[in-house]
Amino acid sequence: MMNLQNMGRLTILLLFLTLFISCKTRKDLLYLQDINDLEEQNVPGKSPEYRIKPDDNLYINILTPDQDVSKLFNPSQAGSYSGGTAQNYGTPAGLYIYGFIVDKAGAVVLPILGSISVSGKTALEAQAIVQERANSFLKEASVQVKVLSFKVTLLGELRNPGVFYNYNNNMTVLEAIGMAGGVTDNAQLSQLLVVRKTPNGSKSFRLDLSKKDILSSEAYYLQPNDVIYVNADKLKNIRLTTPTYSFILSAVTTFLVVIQYIRSY
Repeated sequence: MMNLQNMGRLTILLLFLTLFISCKTRKDLLYLQDINDLEEQNVPGKSPEYRIKPDDNLYINILTPDQDVSKLFNPSQAGSYSGGTAQNYGTPAGLYIYGFIVDKAGAVVLPILGSISVSGKTALEAQAIVQERANSFLKEASVQVKVLSFKVTLLGELRNPGVFYNYNNNMTVLEAIGMAGGVTDNAQLSQLLVVRKTPNGSKSFRLDLSKKDILSSEAYYLQPNDVIYVNADKLKNIRLTTPTYSFILSAVTTFLVVIQYIRSY
């Protein structure tokens, strides 16, 4: 039968093993570990141009030298005396209310200009189409078209998961993770999942943040409505319960030491 001294040693050993297993090195959380200094990377030169799809939300602004005429073509400006564009489009609710939704037929319906087909076009191509229609109604019209629905959802082992809006023409997966505050200590860098909607259904990509191959992946540049999920590593549950186990083992060790001390007298 195991004596108290051996039980104490075993308990201490288990305590150290638990702490060792729960530890994670800095390298485990290092991005692009296999990149060498000054090494040229095969990074895509630019992101693929996004093509407008039905249900996309567009910012369309038509300006003329006459402010009153401009308001006829831009309902969001009518009756707006404070805040302006920044206030109208500064929140998700504002984007939804004041943006122009592409209908199922791939068109947007604009005041006075009517229905204009924009599906399958880039933002610049759509801008040129709206500009051409505006020129038939107005003199010296200036048109701007931007995609408002470029948002990505980040879930899993991130410090600040959530839905993030992008107001640039492109976004990389590394930039998106940066917006979410980076990964947590429980993240498994080799198991990042990107889910993307396509006309034929959802398409998924598995990325390894610790490898430079991510820079040449089709999913390196994100698309509107992409969902990024960072998996937890296999030891997360052990790591989360380590404080409890450590407390129990420490209590048992202390108890055995006290018993051994009492028996020695």
